[in-house]
Amino acid sequence: MNTKDLILEKTLKLILDKGTIDISISEIRNSTKLTTGGIYYHFSDKSDIFEAILQKYMVDYIKIDFDKIILEGSSREKIHDTLLYILHHFIDGVEIESIHEKINYGSVILLLTATGYAEDDVTSIISQTGEDIKIFLTDLVDEGKRQNEIRQDFSTENIVKSLLIMYMGIQSLWLTFAKENTDSIFEKNFDMTWQALEC
Repeated sequence: MNTKDLILEKTLKLILDKGTIDISISEIRNSTKLTTGGIYYHFSDKSDIFEAILQKYMVDYIKIDFDKIILEGSSREKIHDTLLYILHHFIDGVEIESIHEKINYGSVILLLTATGYAEDDVTSIISQTGEDIKIFLTDLVDEGKRQNEIRQDFSTENIVKSLLIMYMGIQSLWLTFAKENTDSIFEKNFDMTWQALEC
């Protein structure tokens, strides 16, 4: 791992441990075993470190690479696998190599969202990601209707909304109750939602 990433990861670990972004350069220095000059070689100041953390662990994290979603099988399987992929994209988060423990990425999201650094960039990217998910699901639902796998008497827009509401409920549950078995809850809710949608 390069030094710049080490500084970001160790600072993120400090933020998670303290539950605040109020971290000093001396704490970062002690955690990374670098000199102050070594830290400032990579970052101009403390706010530059926090901006880089926000970019890597929040802004880049929100973006979804839809090309990585494997679409095989029936419409049910494609929509199921898409929503499960998106859920795991958010639950798994960005890999943090130097922290040799499984972290709840929800705590990263809650802490970074609350910093105030997130305002414009994150809001814009969240909005765009939501629109991208809607478009992706709309295409899958339309395909399912053409193949007579999804009911014709519900509008595509309402079906997509139903799927997103179901999904957002699961994601909110994960953020609120990290210890719950999210996959199991997802499967049960997806099955119930699909029963109302299938032909």
